[in-house]
Amino acid sequence: MRVLAEDIIVSWIERYAEKQVLYDKERTLSPLIQQVNLSEEFANLDSLKAWAKQPDDVQLKQKALADTEAFRGRFADDSYFIGLKGNNHYYYSDGVLPPSGDLYRYTLDSAKASDDWFYQIMAAKLDMHLNVNPDVELGVIKLWSDVLIRDGDAILGVVGTGLDLSVFLAQMVEKQDIYSAIVFTNYEGSIQLHKKQELIDYATITKQAQDKKLIFSLLDDIESRERLQNTFVLAKSHPNHVKTTAVYLNGVRQLASVVYIPEIDWFQTNFIDIDNFLPLTEFSGLLLIFFVSLVCALIVFYGLLTLIVTKPLEELSLSIQSLGEKRYRAPLLSCFAGPEIKRLVHQYETISRSLLEHQSSLEAKVEERTEALNRLAKLDPLTELYNRRGFELFMEEYMQNWHEKRQSFGLINVDVNRFKAINDHYGHAAGDRVLQSVAAHLLNLVGDQGEVARWGGDEFLILLKHATDHSVAQLTQQLSCHDDAPVLTIGDDDIKATFSVGSALIQENDTIDDVFHRADSAMYAMKFSIMPVSPLTSRQGI
Repeated sequence: MRVLAEDIIVSWIERYAEKQVLYDKERTLSPLIQQVNLSEEFANLDSLKAWAKQPDDVQLKQKALADTEAFRGRFADDSYFIGLKGNNHYYYSDGVLPPSGDLYRYTLDSAKASDDWFYQIMAAKLDMHLNVNPDVELGVIKLWSDVLIRDGDAILGVVGTGLDLSVFLAQMVEKQDIYSAIVFTNYEGSIQLHKKQELIDYATITKQAQDKKLIFSLLDDIESRERLQNTFVLAKSHPNHVKTTAVYLNGVRQLASVVYIPEIDWFQTNFIDIDNFLPLTEFSGLLLIFFVSLVCALIVFYGLLTLIVTKPLEELSLSIQSLGEKRYRAPLLSCFAGPEIKRLVHQYETISRSLLEHQSSLEAKVEERTEALNRLAKLDPLTELYNRRGFELFMEEYMQNWHEKRQSFGLINVDVNRFKAINDHYGHAAGDRVLQSVAAHLLNLVGDQGEVARWGGDEFLILLKHATDHSVAQLTQQLSCHDDAPVLTIGDDDIKATFSVGSALIQENDTIDDVFHRADSAMYAMKFSIMPVSPLTSRQGI
């Protein structure tokens, strides 16, 4: 009977540990996981990477620190650090500017033991590393989340943030009851968090194996240590699932429950005093009643735990997953959900709606600005016609339609006659007005028959879609006619902008260069045949 009752207790402890880990992960570990995720996002800031590549560039430094300061408020501790490999400079910001007025704090030195963590993380190529470490220079003890700054395979430095160790211990470790002790370790068993701070293995990465404070050394015998080590291996292969083993700690038989938490690459180990849960020696006469009561209590407790904690957490987990798909799913809570869970879900709903709205707004602004930038990149700022880049895209499109659909097109090269004389006589501002007038004139003539671009200087190009010899010749004639040329009044003078025009129609086996060359040659032939008449005529006929 005792063995059966003990097996039930052990089974209950395992189930309890599984539910408690899920609860801790959603409620308490989430802030730490969030800080790790934020540190990774922080390390990927473009301005920070650019600075890390050239750490002595003052302008890159100012831009990067402006961006990192703007990011700082997203960290729970309102602080961050930056260690640059290029010049070994260490920067730290907690919102309080030092007397020097610079976030630079000191220069890292590979010869100093206190700075060895920086070089060990880079040498081990640990993309993410959690480390409990006192910073001697800054006088603080924090739980640091360290992330590498990478540019491809190149490592440029280490960044991260910290959580106050005393606060985190109060939240994570001191919630244990009188029958259990919680220990957090890394993959090799080095103690990272413990109620007794003297057992914490500070700056683990910088120590030799024999100097580390391992969880296994807390156990009484070799057999217990081997059992716990094997349980670590098993837990690592089944993340977020509790694995248990019996060990002896401080002369007492304990049940060690181990859970591997992949998000932070840590193990959580609970040591539970089985005998205190099951004092059979003092209650042997009531064993049967105890057994029945225990079974009933476990059934009731399991039901209540499911209704009050597990189901609401499952709903919350589904809602969190939906956020990753950019949609909101309200957690469905029953009337049995606990008040703390309801408060937590209410806060989550408020924050998640706000995040989705903010994300949607940012995406719309980014799309709008991207579209505007793409448009500006294709336009000539003076005439607002397509520039060379924009026009080349149309030429490729027209050429593709010719090859695939046999849609012919024509290319007309338009050059403003004696434009230099206008610039020399009236100045460049007047020349700009002439170019704008010419652009408006060309757009008016072409309409929806094709595309107009300023190719460069006083040279314009026109693409005519669905063109024929007749339509190309007709538009060429209109452009060549001086009677229809645009006239711009500047001061007492009327300036008539006349053109030298050359055109070409796409032919079989033509390339874009072939069409352009024929149109360009025709334009120059016309240009050199024109008599050198001044484009300037006064209103008085001078």
